[in-house]
Amino acid sequence: MVNARNKGRRGEREVIDAIKELLGIELEVNYAQTFGGGHDLLGMPGYAIEVKRRKAITQSDIKNWWDQSVRQANKVDLLPCLWFRQDRADWKVAIPCPYSSEKNFFPVEDVNIASIISPELWAAIAREEYNIGTRDIITE
Repeated sequence: MVNARNKGRRGEREVIDAIKELLGIELEVNYAQTFGGGHDLLGMPGYAIEVKRRKAITQSDIKNWWDQSVRQANKVDLLPCLWFRQDRADWKVAIPCPYSSEKNFFPVEDVNIASIISPELWAAIAREEYNIGTRDIITE
């Protein structure tokens, strides 16, 4: 359990660093989540960010994490935003697909509405939707 908690904390730190690099804003760990629930990272306009790291990830994991992300986001009236990564892999971000949401194809609780995208695309969407962050992103 301690190893999983440490891995989770390292994952949260990695995501905080990635968002700072992508958007130029500094998020904070939600230390109150241990006691009262809640999403993992605080300070991101529009999104309740949940962070997950695992040795291996299954579709079932993503569905369960999406369920948790939606519950946490609903508590604070924000969009669910799930950052996840498998060991030795890049971060991925799941958010509700705006087109599917607009057309009411699926409710936000249904994992079928989740678009899995790169952190870079997520940051571009966040900049556009919430007018935040650094505009000059260097890509390789």
